Amino acid sequence: RVQEALGADGAVGFDLNAACSGFLFAYNTAQAYISSGICRTILVIGSESLSRLVDWTDRGTCILFGDGAGAVLLKAAEGKSYRPAALTGPGVLGRARSIDQDPKETKTEYITMNGKDVFQFAVRNVPQVIQEVLKENELSIEDIDWFVLHQANARIVDAVARRLRLDIGKFPMNLQDYGNTSSASIPILLNELDRKGVLKKGQRIILAGFGAGLSWGASVLEWEIDSNTKG
Repeated sequence: RVQEALGADGAVGFDLNAACSGFLFAYNTAQAYISSGICRTILVIGSESLSRLVDWTDRGTCILFGDGAGAVLLKAAEGKSYRPAALTGPGVLGRARSIDQDPKETKTEYITMNGKDVFQFAVRNVPQVIQEVLKENELSIEDIDWFVLHQANARIVDAVARRLRLDIGKFPMNLQDYGNTSSASIPILLNELDRKGVLKKGQRIILAGFGAGLSWGASVLEWEIDSNTKG
């Protein structure tokens, strides 16, 4: 549908599913295609409809998630490129399970999550992978203007900032408005920062995704244009 709306007749599209790390992994994949010369312009979309996957009788999870979509347009250009850091680990702390609402009906898949273990996993691994991506690109933490994390939980973002000994003001959040929109959360937040005029040309941003799989990763980007302060 997006291809048709854009009139991009020669474009190819595919899905990359990595849940809450999905946008970050897709962004890294797009960067690899551009760096190799295979593509020059790529649209990376994060889109989720999690309201269809939650058990509305499970108040431990259904109140956390939201629906949303966001996208970024990447284009080949002269300049420095940055290497990502991405990891996956064993174990599943967020998964789909089958529930029989009626023995005569088809099973429906719902999300479940071990919130305590996910929190501990994120607080431990996200600061580590941010340090790894900084080391990989020979940058210091002072070189980074903004840290745009997957919007899972305000306590996670706050704990990551404390572990890195950084001002929470460098960690913008909007999850209070939408909840956890999984792979859509990072592009939605980038769009809001852009519309508010927060992002300036030349600023370095770290993107960090983490979640089901378990998977986590981080990338560095340099903002190339001044934000649209007119919205």
